[in-house]
Amino acid sequence: MNELHIYPTSRALRLVSQNHKSSDGFLPTLIRMDEFEQRAILLENKIQIDPLQRILLLRQAASFDAFEDLKLDLSLVRFFTKSDALFKFFEELAGEAVGFSTLAEADAYAEFGTHLEILERLLENYHTLLEAKDFTDKAFIPARHTLNIGFIRSYEKIELHLEGYLSHFELSLLERISEQTTLIVHYTTSHFNKKMQERFEGLGIKLTNHKHVTFSLSDKKILSVLDNDKRLNVKVYSVEEREEQIALVFAQIEKMVQLGISPENIALILPDESFKEHFTLFDKHNNLNFAMGYDYSNGRVYKSLEALYRYWQSRDEESQKLLERYGFNVEALDTLASSKKIKTVDFFSVIDGLGLHESPLVDGEKKENFNERVYEKYLHFIKVLEHEEMSQNEWLFLWLKSLSKVTMDDVRGGLVTVMGVLETRGVSFEGVVIVDFNEGVVPATSSKDQFLNSQVRAFANLPTKHDREALQKQYYKRLLEQAKNAVILYSTSDNKLPSKFLYELGLGEAKPVQAQFDLLYSEKSQMQAQSDPVVENFDASSITWSASRLKTYLECKRKYYYRYLQKLQAKEDDELNEGAFLHSLLDHLHREHDSYASKEEMQKNIDILLDKLLPFDDASTNYKKLLWKAKLKGYIASQIDHFNAQWNVAEREKEFSGEIGGLRFKGRIDRIDQNPTHTLVLDYKSGSTEEAQKTKNFETLNDLQMSIYHHLLSPKYQNITLAFVKLFEGGEIEEITALEEKNERLSEVIIELKQTKGFVAEKCEDLQRCKWCEFTLLCGRGEYV
Repeated sequence: MNELHIYPTSRALRLVSQNHKSSDGFLPTLIRMDEFEQRAILLENKIQIDPLQRILLLRQAASFDAFEDLKLDLSLVRFFTKSDALFKFFEELAGEAVGFSTLAEADAYAEFGTHLEILERLLENYHTLLEAKDFTDKAFIPARHTLNIGFIRSYEKIELHLEGYLSHFELSLLERISEQTTLIVHYTTSHFNKKMQERFEGLGIKLTNHKHVTFSLSDKKILSVLDNDKRLNVKVYSVEEREEQIALVFAQIEKMVQLGISPENIALILPDESFKEHFTLFDKHNNLNFAMGYDYSNGRVYKSLEALYRYWQSRDEESQKLLERYGFNVEALDTLASSKKIKTVDFFSVIDGLGLHESPLVDGEKKENFNERVYEKYLHFIKVLEHEEMSQNEWLFLWLKSLSKVTMDDVRGGLVTVMGVLETRGVSFEGVVIVDFNEGVVPATSSKDQFLNSQVRAFANLPTKHDREALQKQYYKRLLEQAKNAVILYSTSDNKLPSKFLYELGLGEAKPVQAQFDLLYSEKSQMQAQSDPVVENFDASSITWSASRLKTYLECKRKYYYRYLQKLQAKEDDELNEGAFLHSLLDHLHREHDSYASKEEMQKNIDILLDKLLPFDDASTNYKKLLWKAKLKGYIASQIDHFNAQWNVAEREKEFSGEIGGLRFKGRIDRIDQNPTHTLVLDYKSGSTEEAQKTKNFETLNDLQMSIYHHLLSPKYQNITLAFVKLFEGGEIEEITALEEKNERLSEVIIELKQTKGFVAEKCEDLQRCKWCEFTLLCGRGEYV
């Protein structure tokens, strides 16, 4: 007998095929459910539109005024993301045979009817554009197809091993197929798939709960019923941190193997498949096989293209630095007009010229080593979009979206299978480990309710959020009940809760455990002991010194080596630097006023500048503004007294340079004030002045800023006095103490520098300094090392 057996996944097909090899006789034809649907229908004189083309065509269909009411941006980048929700919405309505008129009867919100009219018009416009090009789309297949009678009648019997949910269209299709040949359905019922049971009951087939049922859709008769009396053999463990689950997984897998379960028959289930990257890091013995493969988007080429796209979007300093880290020549890139409209072949010539195309060009030179998956995507891309013309920026966006779907097979040979729950349909494992069994993760939430809420869905008999979650629960239940040994793990960090599904399964409370961390961190540190770097050719006279550079040299030779010789830079902090901001604020304050007559005038200008320099209106910024206004009140009062004593601001943020003892120095002075006879050099301080103002042990003094200023400014100004302005301590002007002794210390340091021809870049002895140093990790110091 010529039979066709339908299974939900490719893995199920491989398993069944393997089992059939040991049997005699003719083997049935095996096929996946989605492939069967494609073979079972015909689309006369129509071609199904490509996923990339459909987005461009839908965007074209949305070019009418009323569409703006949906608040959806029509730019390609914005529309691409939103289009997925639109297509799912249209496909679901078609699959469930629900029209816009039915939805309009639901009592939703005030603009609901208007929004539905817009979506209906969008669908009509899209259909018109498709017809003009002889294309069709998934959303129109249910209404515009015919049965492939020849294919269906070539089989005397078709058996469907059903695991999931059938839409109204799929069920109708199966019912019509059952009229052409014998159609048998194998199904396992539970209280999680009542929605599907109701649909079968509508066809005259009443199913009993918690059974393995086989029935004929052709005759509407139940052929066999077996009790599903399997009990769950599941242990539930909770850990504090999510990463602890990794160590526990390896320990549980080892236990299962010791119990006699073959590694090939053990599955690790990841509800959140992105967690695979964490498992990859710690799978040092290659025991795991990742069925979902590795994402191409984690590779160097994709990340480089992503950095290029980010730069073309913003052209800010941060994106430029990222490009430079990936080895781009930014100046050369700036010659490429990212907004210039070009053809797709020209776009690929550009990125190939940048060395970021891992496949040969159609008309280009052959490449010995290239990525076949990328090559397939490339050929498909240029074929379906060969007549389109877009900016290089838009082409890059579309190409990144195409590459984001590319996965690379795991060829390491691991025996324990790692997969998502959808891939478990139709298969069983003796050992099962499930991680991340937390609320909001198991079952996963869906994004299909963007246009319709649950009340409207229930009214129109569309699957609700509850129905979709119940379907996922059925998958987990089937997986667990078929396993001989199963383990469920979840974490409690960040106030995470276990999934309520645990209690529906009757599993109760979890056992709190602590992971065996040596499974993760048993390897010796890979960091090699680094000897102190030796700087052999040091010439202080070839350097232009600043006060901060000199201070770094005196405090820590290793920090000096990293910052000034190796030119290593710390990542820029997004947080607002208080000291730098206050300097900027006070610079602006005195740009147009060299003095102030009243506190009110000065306070008013500070308030205006705070709003101008910090235009953001978030709570954090508003708090900082209020805090600084309060802290600067003492400064304002002190400055008014200062100006009343005939002092005026002569210079702000003034740069000076010159020679001291044969070495070149430069500096930026915060402020220089003058009266008719004297000059006052001021340095703003928001922190402590204790180190700079020390009056003994001058041989350990490293902050020589004011001595440097004194030497640089003495030839230019008469009667100089140097002082600190203690901004947050009443604005007190504190004159420099023991200046002569500090000048002597500077002279001694300069002599020592000129005599130094080389040095060992040792770490400093004062560990307190390491606490705020950007090179703490490089030096192997700090609390987290």
